[in-house]
Amino acid sequence: MSPGWTLTRNSALFVLSGAGALIVETLWLRDFRLLLGATAPAVSATLVAFFAGQAAGAAWGGRLAARSRRPLAVYGGLELGAAVAAAAVPLVLWLLRGLVDGASDALRDTPAALIALRFGAALVAAAPAGVFFGATLPPLVSSCVGSGVSLGRAGATLLCANTLGAAAGAALASFVLPELLGVHMGYGLGVLALALAGGIGWRLAGPAEPVASSNAVEALPAAPPRQPKAKRGPADNTGLSSGALLALAGGSGVAVFACQPLLVQAFARVLNQSTYAFGLVLVTVLVALGAAAGCVAVLARRFDARALLGWAAVAATIGWAAFPMVFVGMTDDLAYWGSEEPWPGYLWSALGLAFSAAGVPLFVSGLLFPAVLYASEKAASGPAAASAAASVAATTTGRLLAMNTAGAVLGAVLAPYILLPGLGLWLAFTAVAVLYGIAAVVIPAAPGESRLLRDVALGLGWMLILSRGNPIGLPALRLEADDHLLFGEETPAGLVAVVQRGGGRFIQTDNHYALGGSADRVHQERQGHIPLLLHPDPKRALFLGSATGSSAGAALAHPVETLTLVELTPAVVRAAGFFTDVNRGVYKAPVTRVVIDDARSFLRSTNQRFDVVVADLFVPWRAGTGSLYSEEHFRSAREHLAEGGLFCQWLPLYQLSEAELSIIAATFQAVFPDALVFRGDFFGSFPIVALVGWRGSPPNAATVEARVSALAQAGENDRWVTHPVAFWSLYIGRLGAGEWDAPRNTDDHPHLEFLAARGHAGGKRGKLDPIVGPAWVQIAKQLREVSLTRPTPFPGFTEAARRAGDGGHALQTAGALFSIGRRDPAAQATAVAASLLPPEVFAEAEADPTAAEVWQMR
Repeated sequence: MSPGWTLTRNSALFVLSGAGALIVETLWLRDFRLLLGATAPAVSATLVAFFAGQAAGAAWGGRLAARSRRPLAVYGGLELGAAVAAAAVPLVLWLLRGLVDGASDALRDTPAALIALRFGAALVAAAPAGVFFGATLPPLVSSCVGSGVSLGRAGATLLCANTLGAAAGAALASFVLPELLGVHMGYGLGVLALALAGGIGWRLAGPAEPVASSNAVEALPAAPPRQPKAKRGPADNTGLSSGALLALAGGSGVAVFACQPLLVQAFARVLNQSTYAFGLVLVTVLVALGAAAGCVAVLARRFDARALLGWAAVAATIGWAAFPMVFVGMTDDLAYWGSEEPWPGYLWSALGLAFSAAGVPLFVSGLLFPAVLYASEKAASGPAAASAAASVAATTTGRLLAMNTAGAVLGAVLAPYILLPGLGLWLAFTAVAVLYGIAAVVIPAAPGESRLLRDVALGLGWMLILSRGNPIGLPALRLEADDHLLFGEETPAGLVAVVQRGGGRFIQTDNHYALGGSADRVHQERQGHIPLLLHPDPKRALFLGSATGSSAGAALAHPVETLTLVELTPAVVRAAGFFTDVNRGVYKAPVTRVVIDDARSFLRSTNQRFDVVVADLFVPWRAGTGSLYSEEHFRSAREHLAEGGLFCQWLPLYQLSEAELSIIAATFQAVFPDALVFRGDFFGSFPIVALVGWRGSPPNAATVEARVSALAQAGENDRWVTHPVAFWSLYIGRLGAGEWDAPRNTDDHPHLEFLAARGHAGGKRGKLDPIVGPAWVQIAKQLREVSLTRPTPFPGFTEAARRAGDGGHALQTAGALFSIGRRDPAAQATAVAASLLPPEVFAEAEADPTAAEVWQMR
């Protein structure tokens, strides 16, 4: 078989393998996140476990292929093993669930032990597949070299094929498969691709692969005779020692994989953090690295390996040193990059931003490892020499790939946990640039190459960058002219800041998500009061997502004996220290327990039962957040309610379309068939509502009114939750009274995550307009009118309570009409509300900040 055909065949197999591998890797992260949580340490544990398996697999694959005269058959067997191991991952995770969940509660107060537990679970589940994935490159290289292709050309070409296939797989898994086929069927497609690659490789291998004749082996410049000690590392003909080549391979892995989480952080500050946004960053990285490997395969034979390595390192150090300046310059005028681009234009614009800002440094960084493979070549002559060269190629590739992947493990930990918190995002990129700069300095010049020219280029590049855009002076957070930064912390989960604007303060993550603030206290406290008032005696309360603590702080006015706050990011808890004046010091209250964990993971794994569980206003399009609106999560919440307990899910209607609300409502109703709907305010422009479901039946109306009166006696002054009649103005009706013709949101079919991401992609949402103004009033009217034709869920519901409900609807209508400029109809609706609501409440309501639009009119 000709060298060209062998290389083409093997490359085609590796394209299929790369696509299958990234499909399963991208989709199994969803399963890992569900078991281990979405905290940064849990995600890192999964990646490190997988990379560790890949590093071990690369070394093993090299030794395995070196001993075989049928390397393609070895590849086929390894790929089939990868398919089996990947198929087993969901089963292993299911088997581990009991162990992880059972131990999690006991280890929550010892974070290091909890991380160790999760890393162990990730290692057991992901490492076997990682071993097989990492082992597949050496036998394919050996197969190519045995037919007469040089190690460098074979390695670079196969890396190009595999990485571009991986980019295609990542795109499919991020953008298409979960919504089109479902996560499980999409995962099965990835496993099938791996099995096909392995089966075809095994079938084409034959009994024994041919060895190239002497004139079929690509000639390389003769290398000086190697001493016996050279057997400890890969041989080369460039003047670079085996240790130097291994160091370059490892350093390349460190730098490239350190850049990936840093890039995710950078783009998260300007993109919408949806599954599409994270997917396009991954695709950008893979395409750039694949293109670089292809470039090395085509052009490297024309250059000395040392020159290629040296100049690639120079370009990489300049590229990453310049990246912060380039990125900030490209996005400086855009508070929310591309926000006016409707779907799918937003995706293409964001992809263009990713390639234009990071494509060049990623590309030149991707030149190094393929160039290292070229530098490790050794001349061969004659059939016996070619056979030996194939064996050496397998071992060499395995060692270099193992070192490169071990470097990736280090980079995946170094960037988010040391560089980012220690230096900040922009200086972290500079640290990566320095690493490439060191490589540029230590790589020797090739014969005939001007080392001075390379050094001058390196020095001038750094001087130009530092003079034009010193990373120390670049802003981590965009602030308005009158803003003051009170607190800022760059964490593996993102940038967390406390900003003072005017007379208020708020927590901000990255550049566009606010997690509540001091100016919105009444609104936020009501999110705690309403569900707690709907339980006759709430002793054990759980808040999923605590942020400033204002909503959870309201629980301190109730007879709560244990209050559990679950927050994903430790920095948010620290930021909440700036809000003790509005959160009642809830984080340090004697009844409070603060848990740093993923809400979904905590609720599933805890053995506690609660009287009231309150879920925050989760942003629906953010990657992973959709699982907090899933049927599985709602069922987990129900299972952890004490008898008579209730689960309250707050919804930001101003961030939801009618289609998205329908999905959530249909899903919630499937778990809580008798769920009720309450309003949290009377806003027209940005209303919020609560879906409330019981494990059992709601209390009678008199019990609720007694709880409301008790809250008034405790000194609370929000009249809508302290007046026993006015409280019912917040009640809308039964959730089941709506027409929710929509599929349920499940882990296997995450409809909401993708629909919301598209709907929030741009300003021109079309059919995905948010539910504000008259649109929300119309839905609320239908719920209320149909509910009034059915038996009341609250025994003893009075006519005064019904009138208060009608008054609340009229007040919401007034706000909605005012928000669209219809002042006269808004005034009429306000008059109707005044005639229905208790006079003393309506008179005092003028100071209510949650009906601000109405009072602006007055």
